[in-house]
This record gives sequence, structure tokens and C-alpha cells, in this order.
Amino acid sequence: MDKHFDIRPPRPRRRGPKVYRVPIDVPYIPIGNSEPVKRPSFKIPIAASFAVFLLVIGFFGFNLARFKEQAEKTGPVVYNNFKAGAAALFNFDLSGARDSFQKASDDIAILNSQTPLNTVPAVLDNLFKLSQNAVSLSADLEDLKKNGLALVINKKGAFLIQKFQKIKESISSIDQLAGKLKGQAAKVGYQADQEFSGLDNKMGDAKEFLGSFIGWLEAPKKQRLLVLFQNPSEIRPAGGFIGSYAIATLFQGNLLEIETRDIYDPDGQLDLKLIPPKQLQSVTDKWGARDANWFFDFPMSARKVIELLEASKIYSERGIRFAGALAVNVEVIRDLVEITGPFEMPEYNLTITGENFLREVQREVEAGKDKVVGDPKKIIKTLAPMIFGKIAQLSEEQKNILLEKMAKRFSRKDLLVYFKDPVIQKYAKELGAAGEVYELPKDFVGEYLAVVNTNVAGGKSDAMIDQKISFRSVISGDGGASNKLTVERSHAGVPTDEWWYRSTNRDYIQIYATPGSDLKKVSGSAVRKVQPAVDYSKHDDYAIDRDLAVFEEAESPFGKSLFANWLYVKAGEKGKLTLQYDRNHVIIPNSAGPYQFVFDKQSGVGGSLELSLVAPEGYRWKESGAGEFQYFNQDLPARVILNLNLEAIPR
Repeated sequence: MDKHFDIRPPRPRRRGPKVYRVPIDVPYIPIGNSEPVKRPSFKIPIAASFAVFLLVIGFFGFNLARFKEQAEKTGPVVYNNFKAGAAALFNFDLSGARDSFQKASDDIAILNSQTPLNTVPAVLDNLFKLSQNAVSLSADLEDLKKNGLALVINKKGAFLIQKFQKIKESISSIDQLAGKLKGQAAKVGYQADQEFSGLDNKMGDAKEFLGSFIGWLEAPKKQRLLVLFQNPSEIRPAGGFIGSYAIATLFQGNLLEIETRDIYDPDGQLDLKLIPPKQLQSVTDKWGARDANWFFDFPMSARKVIELLEASKIYSERGIRFAGALAVNVEVIRDLVEITGPFEMPEYNLTITGENFLREVQREVEAGKDKVVGDPKKIIKTLAPMIFGKIAQLSEEQKNILLEKMAKRFSRKDLLVYFKDPVIQKYAKELGAAGEVYELPKDFVGEYLAVVNTNVAGGKSDAMIDQKISFRSVISGDGGASNKLTVERSHAGVPTDEWWYRSTNRDYIQIYATPGSDLKKVSGSAVRKVQPAVDYSKHDDYAIDRDLAVFEEAESPFGKSLFANWLYVKAGEKGKLTLQYDRNHVIIPNSAGPYQFVFDKQSGVGGSLELSLVAPEGYRWKESGAGEFQYFNQDLPARVILNLNLEAIPR
């Protein structure tokens, strides 16, 4: 199996490379509300709390049916307020959750004072305490959402840590009260629905996460996070070429500084000589951090980038280690510029907007005056602190827009997160922010697909590529399937474009499919023989990277079948790669289990997905009511999961 890229050799070490350190001294930054989309900072404790509230709702409704007239009147109102509060909390409408829980709490207090029943007050008392904890939790989460970033930036980390500790205490109290209510419910014969199974574990997980995160914030040493700027114009398996990166240094919840560097600085001081992935060996003689995001699985790529950066003399001689990494692509930066407004850069005779950001910055990097003096990424280093400074001055409305856009970027894999701490990383994965390859369950029934592009010596031509993915699966009566996958790439570049845009797009395509897939036919693939720049057998000073070797030698990388091909597309032309492969035992038509189609999107790649699934003869899909199920999406999320069911056609 083949592998990866980079079109430039490591630069030799420069004397005294310019480092742009940005001390953080900006105004207070409240963060406003946003639409109910995934919010990595809060979702896990919220989700766990939501589950407990559901339990309480069920129990509460059961017992209220046994109350006297006032309870029968008030009960449904309380019940509905609990449901409304739980739903609002789960959807990140924190002020709405607080109001609903407060209403429920007020009504519970009235009931508690009015009921003459002897067995009810204890239940009501616990419910009242739980509702008050819910009010407190909602308020604290709302405050953290509004002011959390400001606390970090304004060096008020102690208040940030206190806020997280209070949230943890609220969740612990809710957990304890829910346990008491379950015991009380059991005494009167009430059993929780299946819906509530495993809630104790969820609450425990939430507390574990908060414990690890608070411990990380409180650590008596500086914590450094990498910010990797991945350029999808030169696409890589994990998202894009890492031309530049930043280091955010924190201490006990306080942001101390942001340092921006060219990726070639540490690579130029990396004494370790690693043999690069096979596909890169004709364009570079050794592997570096710039090419370490070779793996489609972002956690794996992030670990390797961190490993190689830490091995560079820039950091190894000072004993610097990184706690994790945040990967951002050009769409994130474009969003920020659109929100903050244009940036005047008179030294470049430029006004940077969201619309022209990519083209103008790319032009300066590839052919600007700074490249002549050996610092082509200076414009990025200059622009980054300017953007950060403007974020500090956003209006409340702009902050709301920022949160909405960032939530969307997480959902599209334009933002990815990795932490060395396994507990924190576990939650990044559960939040859908980790960019990991989907792990198929042992009883998986259906099809998995991922199309992974890699630009090898193709300039920045991926900025001009439109990709269409079509997949058709015809399921036979014995449960097998005949699959046809088509990847069509159109190159919109023209001769008048800069060379890096009009370059021939040289794409190494990796197709990850369901294990057991049997390739029958390939058409449209280019033939490329990779000629290594160095005969590694004659150089004992080169080493083999263990992780890369395991990956390249794996029969089923990431537990999937892998088909790898080359596809070249010239400017103004189209290219098409077609694969036909079969599967045995895709589905048993008479089984009760669902059929599942899973598509993992590559970070930084747009385009469309068209899907056609044909049921076996005599069957139809319940979801479409027909023998063929069709799906089309040209604004793909990070992961598409379709759960379908077969049913026999009535005779």
C-alpha cells in the first residue's frame, strides 16, 4: 500500500528565525448565546444531566397521579416544565432551561406546602433540591458560555476554575438526588424505563471529565496547545498542508501568549531522519512535522505532529511538551475575518476580507516580497494577532454569530481537537470534535465509505477542485452486494491563474470500505511510479517510523478495506475514478437488524455525495417505501449515518 506527500524539502536551519510572540492583553470578552448546536465545552455534562432529568420526569409523573386535586392540577405543569427545561438544556438554551427549572421549582415548593400526604414530602423535597440544582447548573453554564473565553484571555483563570468546580458539584448533587429518587420510586413499585439504563455511568463519566479538565487547568506548570493551520488548497489526509502553526501557552486557566511559526523552522532543526511515506519519497528525503498529518484519523495525525515537533531542537532542548492540538482550516479563518471586518495591511498594500483572504494570503506566501528574504509566512504571522485582537472587540451580536459559525465548523470537520489526556480526548470524541475514523461495531450490517484525497506535488490546485462522489449498491437475494463507486473531480483552473492554482492536480486517493470488500474492477486511475530521492538501503542514518510502518503494512488499516489509486486532473478538465467491488453477507433480508450506511467526510474537502441503495428482489426500504433508497447532500457533515430497514413487499 502507498502513502503521502509534501512538495518542498525541509529548509536548512536559518540563523535566528523570526518568532512572533503575541502577549495577551485585550479587553473583556463576553461570549453570547448561539443556536442549539454542538458546543464542545458543555455538551457532556449537559447530556448527562438531561438523562437524569428524564428519569425524574418519569418518576415525578408516576407519583403525581397519586396526589390530591391540587397535585393533579399542578403536576402536569411541573412535569412539562421539567421536560421543557431538560430539552432547553440539551439544546444549549441555557437561559430558557433556567427559567423552566425555576418554574418547576416554584410549583414543587407550593405542592410541598399544601399536600397532606405523609409519604410525598420527602419525594417533593428531593425534587425541589434537584430542580434548584438544575437552575444553578443552567445559570453557571450560561455564564461560562458568555464569559469563559474572557476569563482565559483576561488572566482570570482562578474564576474560570471555580466555575468549573461549581458545575461539577452541581452535577454530583444531581446524581446523588437522582439516586435517592430512584430508591424512593422503587419503594412504591415504580421502575425506570429502558431509556434510563446506564445513567449512573453517564453521570460518572461527566464527573470524570470535569475532574480531569479541572486538574489540567490547575496544573502547576505551563500548558501548551498547538494550533495547526491546515491549508486544504493542498489537501492532506487529515485536512491540509500544515504550513504554519501557533502555540497557545496557558497557566492555571490564564492565556499567557500566542507564538506563531513557520512549520519549516522546527523541521529544519529536526536531527531525526525518518523515511517518509512511500508516496512522498520522490519529493522529500525525510519525514517532518509538515507532513505528519498523513493519517486520515486525526488523533493519529495529531500525535505524530506533536511527536516530531517535540523532537525538534527548538523544543527538545528546552524540554517543551504539548498537551494537545487544535486544527483549523481556511474556512475557519475566513469566517473570523468576515465577522471582524476587513484588515488593513499597508505594508502589503492589501485590505484583507473574508472573500479575498485565501487568494491574497496565498499570493504573498508563494510569490510575495517576504519569500525573497526567506520568511514567506510573515503575512500569516502578522495577520493572526490582528484577528485575535479584533475578536476581543466584537459586539454581543457578533459574538453570537461567531459561536454559530464555530459550531458549524466543528460539525463539518473544519475544526478538530486532540488532547493527550485520555479522559479529555474521550469527550472530544463523544462531542464529534476529534476527527477519528468511525469504528465499526462487531455486528455491523451495511456499508462504510470514506474517500481520502492527498495532493502530491500538485501546487494549491485543490482550491480549484469540485468533487462529486457517487455510490450505488445493489443487494442480492442472498444478502450480498455489488457496489459501484465513482469519484469525479473537476479542475476549474485556467491559464491566467497563478501557477499554484493552475497546476495539474495530482491526487493520491485512498478509498476506505467495509472490511471484506472484494475489488473487481478499476477504471480512470493514473499510473505513477514513485522514485525515492534517496536509496534508503544505502543510508544507515535513516530510521523507519514504527507507526508509519504499521499503517503501511496493515491489511485492514483502521479496520477497513483500502483501495488506493492515483488520479491526475489538468486545469480546465475533469477526471473520473470508478471502482467496482463486491461484498458477501451485507445484510440478511429477513433479519430484524437495521442496515446502516456510514460515510466519513475528509476535513477540508467539500463536494457532494450521491447514494443509491437497491433492495433485494421482493423487498423495499421502509424509509422510502420503494425498492431503491436515494440520498444526496452537497453540504456534507463530518459523518453521515443512515439507518434503514428492509421489509417484504406485500403480495
